[in-house]
Amino acid sequence: MVSLTFSVIKRGLRSQVRFFCLVEGYPCLILTSCLFLGPGTIAPFGAGLIVNYRSLLLTHAAFALAERSVDVLSLTWSTTVIDFMQWIDEEWETLLEGIEKGKLPQFPETEEVHAAIATMFYADPERAEELRKIGPPSRTAVGWATKTWPGLNSLRAISTGAFERLLPKLRAFVGPDVKVATPGYGCTECPVGGTFGAEVPSVFKVVNDNYIELLEILDDGEDGAVKQLWEVEFGKLYEPVFTTYDGLWRYRIQDVVQAVGFDPADGALVLKYKERRNLSMKIPNCALITSSDIVESVASVEGLKHAEFTTFLDDRLVPATVGFFVESAQTSTISPSDRDVIRDALVETNGNFAISAKRGSAVRPTIRILAPGTFAEFRHWRGSLNASGSSQIKVSLITLDPRSQEFFLGKVIDEVH
Repeated sequence: MVSLTFSVIKRGLRSQVRFFCLVEGYPCLILTSCLFLGPGTIAPFGAGLIVNYRSLLLTHAAFALAERSVDVLSLTWSTTVIDFMQWIDEEWETLLEGIEKGKLPQFPETEEVHAAIATMFYADPERAEELRKIGPPSRTAVGWATKTWPGLNSLRAISTGAFERLLPKLRAFVGPDVKVATPGYGCTECPVGGTFGAEVPSVFKVVNDNYIELLEILDDGEDGAVKQLWEVEFGKLYEPVFTTYDGLWRYRIQDVVQAVGFDPADGALVLKYKERRNLSMKIPNCALITSSDIVESVASVEGLKHAEFTTFLDDRLVPATVGFFVESAQTSTISPSDRDVIRDALVETNGNFAISAKRGSAVRPTIRILAPGTFAEFRHWRGSLNASGSSQIKVSLITLDPRSQEFFLGKVIDEVH
């Protein structure tokens, strides 16, 4: 999958260079003529080889902040934007001092590349002073990015599925006039299509030359028949199956998409991304809870509408229930009554949970509050475990990995009773 980080414009190439991205960890240039070159030299090639997630973002942030003429920011996920803002805030003075003196800040685990990439970093005291007057992201409620980069016209970040709930925070970051778009839908094996309408980030038009089939998902969650693109039915759920250019390799990608129509201009299929398939938790003697159940259950909870959170089985008491983990810095006040709201919503959306509720084995979900910065710290921690700084690190709506569960449990500072 194309892993998009964020864009900067190299000094001396302002008339040509628009933005750069990381493709499987390697930075490349995209020119206004749409020619694709790589590896690029904007934030130097070596910056894309940094395996420490936090250091990767901060090193690129140094180059981005130093250049006033950035016009496109392109990051992998909406959560990467949040991490980007938070860590700029934390290292604000370090970054500005580096720009003022022309000394690239050296962050952890950059030793192998720092000496080489630092030669591309230049002193700009006037830019540093301009940034000091603007202040860090936390000082501006709306539009910090456009104050920092006046020519900014686009923010690109995957904002589908669970990542869609952070869109209001991205909008506040860039202000009302900058386009916020999901770059497209695809995976390592195959691209699928582009965004179909800027205002609906989870809807995509299928446009590529790969061979794509759609596997029916029946009402009981089992597999149905394999359908060709022109055989799908409106409103039904499917799992994409890809056969790539290399041939003979056929992939089920464990995504759930919904057929929402065909483009009247050319008849191309339009799909809506729904969720990951088979991402669920089993509550003993109660129900199987899916990520869709989780999303629908919090739709009416104001404190969770635009907050990042995760869930996993809370079996501290019998009967067990759904446990929510929410970061304190990302939510407004959550009241005890919200637990009842979530429980009632699960009763409405999950038939087995409703049956269990009648016999007393489906209880109110729990809500535990995490320390500020926990999710960014988690992504940094996961990146260090995988030796990956490419920001291909996600917090799932349902956390099943025991080590990740232990990480979150160690960050709990309060609980809603």
